[in-house]
Amino acid sequence: MTDRKYVIESRRYSDKDGKTTFDTWVTSSNVIEVKHNEQYLVFFPLEGEHAGKKHYIPYSNIHIVREL
Repeated sequence: MTDRKYVIESRRYSDKDGKTTFDTWVTSSNVIEVKHNEQYLVFFPLEGEHAGKKHYIPYSNIHIVREL
């Protein structure tokens, strides 16, 4: 069975220049941990400059999660 990959995109916000921006990460279903009581998603991005570093993102800041 192949490993499923997901794109997690944060809520969009305006940066200091007034441009709309957001953060996005690619991760695997094997490295996602859901913290229900704390309302956080814990994951390790597979690609990009933050690859392999643990990330915590609150549910309220998640905009999109989609399967690749």
